[in-house]
Amino acid sequence: MFHRGESGSEEPVHVLAYYSSCGPTRCEELEKFLANIRDGRYLRAKNMVLKLNNLKLPLKWEHVAKIAGKGVAPGRLHVARAMVEAGHVENLRQAFARYLYDGGPAYSTGSEPQAEEAVKLICETGGVAVLAHPWALKNPVTIVRRLKDAGLHGIETYNDLADDYGLVKLGGSDYHGRGGQGESDLGSVNLPVLAVHDFLKVARPIWCNAIRNILESYIKEPSDMNLEQITRFARNRNSKGGLLWGVGRT
Repeated sequence: MFHRGESGSEEPVHVLAYYSSCGPTRCEELEKFLANIRDGRYLRAKNMVLKLNNLKLPLKWEHVAKIAGKGVAPGRLHVARAMVEAGHVENLRQAFARYLYDGGPAYSTGSEPQAEEAVKLICETGGVAVLAHPWALKNPVTIVRRLKDAGLHGIETYNDLADDYGLVKLGGSDYHGRGGQGESDLGSVNLPVLAVHDFLKVARPIWCNAIRNILESYIKEPSDMNLEQITRFARNRNSKGGLLWGVGRT
């Protein structure tokens, strides 16, 4: 997703969504939103490949898609890895520094939604919205302020910003479920007990209200579709017990 500044420039923003074991309310609406994000990422990656080919750096879309993996919408990192494997650059750093940096000759924004829109939808569907790695942002103060106005609950630790805007302080392993070499395992980062307590203090009332809404929908209409809404996310846990549901990782 992106944040659009007053000058019209766009900056990639990553937002995490934490849901209860029953998942989100208005599930179909959220899934449609996520599908639009995936479509935007595919468009963006294809545009980057096209630009690289126009720069006389031949790259095949199939190569990028294979690196990303089945069902994964490719991002800049996948394009960069394809460039390394094709011999166009020596390493990932060089791929970004020469071609894929924000505004670079092969950079593309695609058609992804605004970060504020994502935060609002997460809040409206019973989730806890958290800003990922704010230290990587060019304008963190402006972005945090606007996302807070949209309903942001937490931030991956950036103490001053978290304190200034009353946000829960979080951290994580940046686990994406790919199982690739170099990726940290889910649960490999230990948070202080106090941080977990502060997170649950915010999350529990949000999740309880969401679970209540989901159960009430089933009581009003005990259909197979509504029963599926209750049980489906229990089947989406990985071997470590984590619920794999994210929004906006790029």
